[in-house]
Amino acid sequence: HSLFSSYFLSPDEHNDVQKKTFTKWINARFSKSGKPPVKDMFTDLKDGRKLLDLLEGLTGKPLAKERGSTRVHALNNVNRVLQVLHQNNVELVNIGGTDIVDGNHKLTLGLLWSIILHWQVKDVMKNIMSDLQQTNSEKILLSWVRQSTRPYSQVNVLNFTTSWADGLAFNAVIHRHKPELFSWDKVIKMSPVERLEHAFSIAKNHLGIEKLLDPEDVAVQLPDKKSIIMYLTSLFEVLPKQVTMEDIREVETLPRRYKQECEDGEFNMQQVSLEEEQGSSRAETPSTVTEVDMDLDSYQVALEEVLTWLLSAEDAFREQEEISGDVEEVKEQFSTHEGFMMELTAHQSSVGSVLQAGNQLVAQGNLSPEEEFEIQEQMLLLNSRWEELRVESMDRQSRLHDMLMELQKQQLQQLSDWLTVTEERIQKMESQLLAEDLESLQKQLEEHKSLQSDLETEQVKVNSLTHMVVIVDESSGESATAILEEQLQRLGERWTAVCRWTEERRVKLQEIQLLWQELLEEQCLLKAWLTEKEEALSKVQTSNFKDQADLSVNVRKLAILKEDMGMKRQTLDQLNELGQDVAQILGNGRASSKIDQDQEELTQRWDSLVQKLEDYSNQVTQAVGSVGMSQVSQKTTAETMPSKEQVVVKQSRQELPPPPPPKKRQIPGDSEAKKKFEAESAELLNWISKSKSAIQATDIKEYKKMRETSNMKEKLKVIEKERVEKSQKLDELKRSGHILLDQMGKEGLSTVDVKNVMEKILSGWKDVVQHLEEVARKIKYQEDINAYFKEMSELEKTVIEKDDWLKNDASSASQPSAVLKELCQRELTHLVSLSPRLEHLKATCKALTSQSMPPNFIQESLNGFLDYFKLTHQKLEECHQQLKKETESQPSQEYVDSLQRLKETLSELERKQQSIASGLRDPSEVEKALQQAKVI
Repeated sequence: HSLFSSYFLSPDEHNDVQKKTFTKWINARFSKSGKPPVKDMFTDLKDGRKLLDLLEGLTGKPLAKERGSTRVHALNNVNRVLQVLHQNNVELVNIGGTDIVDGNHKLTLGLLWSIILHWQVKDVMKNIMSDLQQTNSEKILLSWVRQSTRPYSQVNVLNFTTSWADGLAFNAVIHRHKPELFSWDKVIKMSPVERLEHAFSIAKNHLGIEKLLDPEDVAVQLPDKKSIIMYLTSLFEVLPKQVTMEDIREVETLPRRYKQECEDGEFNMQQVSLEEEQGSSRAETPSTVTEVDMDLDSYQVALEEVLTWLLSAEDAFREQEEISGDVEEVKEQFSTHEGFMMELTAHQSSVGSVLQAGNQLVAQGNLSPEEEFEIQEQMLLLNSRWEELRVESMDRQSRLHDMLMELQKQQLQQLSDWLTVTEERIQKMESQLLAEDLESLQKQLEEHKSLQSDLETEQVKVNSLTHMVVIVDESSGESATAILEEQLQRLGERWTAVCRWTEERRVKLQEIQLLWQELLEEQCLLKAWLTEKEEALSKVQTSNFKDQADLSVNVRKLAILKEDMGMKRQTLDQLNELGQDVAQILGNGRASSKIDQDQEELTQRWDSLVQKLEDYSNQVTQAVGSVGMSQVSQKTTAETMPSKEQVVVKQSRQELPPPPPPKKRQIPGDSEAKKKFEAESAELLNWISKSKSAIQATDIKEYKKMRETSNMKEKLKVIEKERVEKSQKLDELKRSGHILLDQMGKEGLSTVDVKNVMEKILSGWKDVVQHLEEVARKIKYQEDINAYFKEMSELEKTVIEKDDWLKNDASSASQPSAVLKELCQRELTHLVSLSPRLEHLKATCKALTSQSMPPNFIQESLNGFLDYFKLTHQKLEECHQQLKKETESQPSQEYVDSLQRLKETLSELERKQQSIASGLRDPSEVEKALQQAKVI
């Protein structure tokens, strides 16, 4: 490497040259638009804003930028850059937003070269390429350079690298077209660096071309090709362009290596990005040297190119990391090295061609002993280094293959061992009975979650097996693939069975847990209810009544208890069915016995309460006769007594005053009022909860430039309609709630629960109303944004039409200047007429941004559009003024028309001259009249 390092720029040095050249190119563009220059390209382009500024100047269209300083803002800006490039048919391969944001040097240079190639190289040359029906811009550029430098015997441009190092070619191109600027003889006497500085200074001072190249970067054995091409297109743009098909055919007849460089050297984006992605800033690919008559200079150039590539390949090989012990990393290393080996294979013919060319030179016998010795040494060195790199690469490939096969074998064995352990674990879990109680069931669930967690961890390793690498050699043949596929299939079937069992077991355990919890909760509630009714029954008086009113109160209590028991009977039956379901699913004898025992206990308490209620009813019935009740009272007692038999009470003859109206039923027993309140409150609470969820789902989390709102409005309309309907229910609940609270207060009962329910409903209702209003406001704001951007889009469309007219029609040679001036005036007038709409757009923007926390894109989009509008207006004004000057220097149309009419009159007089003269004796009078008409 040290033997040849002084001859060439290293890959990093090529990058440095490109960085300097591209930075100067960007700043030359920015200086025209008044934008601040780029200092460090790799740093300043990371956030994407400078790139968007550059594309704005190149496309002539405003591009919105995110002003934040976070990585997200930077990625959004860079992705916008990539989107604009795609829209302009600039194709990028393997260059992503993160590469630029992370400051990847090679890929950033690749992206910039893509932009330069499209707008600097191909855009400048597109007309001549179209005229000549050529697609290779480099071939045209080389043709132009060769025909421009043909008169100069000291210059023979064969490529875009070595032919430019001495500085003569740059000066020749300029001198051919601008010979008055300097003396050619003076240039010949300069050193290469002086010549380059001279050419760049002349181009700067007289042609307006920035000094994109530094002389010391070009005066090397192998200058950077991209930088040379970029600078030459700047010269091509301002100097006369006279390329013919003969010039192109002359380039095509160059020795094959130069022809191939021109044909294959076209920098398409896929080539650039792939090279950069692989970290390979190599010199141009050496081409095969197959000419019959080989000269020493051609051989030396070919040798240098092959050695340049070889040195770069050696560096790339040395930079490869040590073989890893991680299977995924080894896969990546194997893939990378496989690409490297393919590159070696692709260049093998180039190495062989150079060696063949050297042998051919030696065989021709035209070399001096010193030259022949040097060539022999060079070929020996090239061959030994190539062979060393090839052998080492094959050795690494073999070691990578062995390591990969071993690690993958270990992977398969590890999965097999893990499955064996897990299958034994599952068998053990299956053999265990389900839990005896809910607490034990919870432990079983936790144990099952542990199994699930282990499966998820192992899933990562299983996923890796879907990307197995199989390398088949001649000895193993297809059997290796078949064996591996069979092994993977068996493991896949075992893995699937484990996953299926685990999921089914999880569903079963969760189902049992839910049912069991429900059973225990319902049992608890029923026990509490039975306790409440047992206490209520114990307070019922069955004898020694003071009077008729006292008797009526106790009779009513028994009737209410009987009614409650009848309504609750269904709950007991459902609970028994639920207990049977749980016991059946569990399949655990002890657990089933416990459930049956609990159910039996509840049933016995129920039967006991029913029996006691019947006994109390009989006792009260027997006490009726002793008090002496009226027929009406007897009838009431008989209807409300919970006895199984109809009790007949002898009516007393004694007349009694009518019984006082029964007291209002106390809250705990007043089931109708209480149930009504509970039902209404439950209905409202359910609606409030459902509405909150629906509103939240409809809410706008982030505003956009355009968003469809009709579906959101429709959903909101449904919720609002339900709210109006439910407001009546709320009023009814308020009334019944107040009545209930008054009654409970008079009875001395606690009102906390009822008040809490009321407060919860009113608070929830208020939240729903507020959320509805807030979402409606957001939807209205989004619709205003929609209208704002729709208006902006229509205006922008009009401005784009004006801009397109300027680019395509304003310079049309087929139209007279006067006509173009009128058309330009029409376009300008139309653009100015948009001012009221523009002011309305500004007012709308001000109103939208006056809201709390408005989106940034509202103002930014307007700023970009206004800049575009102003620029287009300025261009139209300049165009109109130019056309006005042109038309003022030309005669008016009225004058032209009058002159034409006079010419026609003269023609008519001339045609009639002879006929008139033939009828007169003195033809001179006719001649005199004709001369007078001509004077006029």
